[in-house]
Amino acid sequence: MASDAVASHNSSEQHDGNGMKASPFVRKLLIGVGSIAAVIGIVVAIVFQATSGLTKVADNFFEALKQGDTDQALKYFSEQALNQSSKENLDDFRVDNSLSDLKNLSWSNRSISMPGGGELTGTVHLKNGQNIPLTLSFKKDGEDWKIYSIKKEAAGIVDGVDGGELPSEKRLIRLSRKTTSRFVDAIKTNDFSSFYGAISHVWSLETSPEKLSQVFKQFRKIYETNPASHQYFESLATMQPIFTEKPSINQSSFLVVSGKYNVKPEFTFVYKYIFEGLGWKLVGIEAKF
Repeated sequence: MASDAVASHNSSEQHDGNGMKASPFVRKLLIGVGSIAAVIGIVVAIVFQATSGLTKVADNFFEALKQGDTDQALKYFSEQALNQSSKENLDDFRVDNSLSDLKNLSWSNRSISMPGGGELTGTVHLKNGQNIPLTLSFKKDGEDWKIYSIKKEAAGIVDGVDGGELPSEKRLIRLSRKTTSRFVDAIKTNDFSSFYGAISHVWSLETSPEKLSQVFKQFRKIYETNPASHQYFESLATMQPIFTEKPSINQSSFLVVSGKYNVKPEFTFVYKYIFEGLGWKLVGIEAKF
């Protein structure tokens, strides 16, 4: 190597392995290659230093999940990513991905975007040899980095959510049933505060429990004035939905789920979700019977 030759010989001339003198062009080329390598090394060091806060948060987050401390793990999320269902989502995430058997983490790509954004791409390695590729996005909260979302890639154990990839049918059914159950509870109690607390952050900025109650006042009126409707609403909360169209992710990155419940009169719905934190959060609802 050129550095070995310089270290070995206190001379302005370099030789190849046979003792031949290196031409000026070759010497300049070697110097140029060395300079580029040095610059690359500096850039890599800067990137690692700038993103060290991201990896620290991610490492602490997964360590908390490994120990089963979901309350501590939630503290690493940004406020925008949290709602009333976040702990439930996090418990599911921990169990579904066997994170109690976490072995180690590796981060293959890391980046900082302005203003106040960051991203880590890497792999969760389990003790049984399974690997879970994922991407974590971050937002700056004062001086601290907070996790905004965790998306599993297509090769992961659990379905991915990026690039137009849909959750599994099992998860879509569970997601729809939870939404219907929350909706029915709000109608029965005439209180949309709990329903509001479980919707997406972006939607919560545009509406309120009072506005939601006003939108669905006809449902409330039927429930309040017609005792026979009570059993109807109770059945909705326990039945399996039937999808009437293939669930899809539209150009706005909304997951759109259309379906019905096999009751009389037929209850139809269109639920729209956006991915925040660890799961899909409701961003729009259409319901009728």
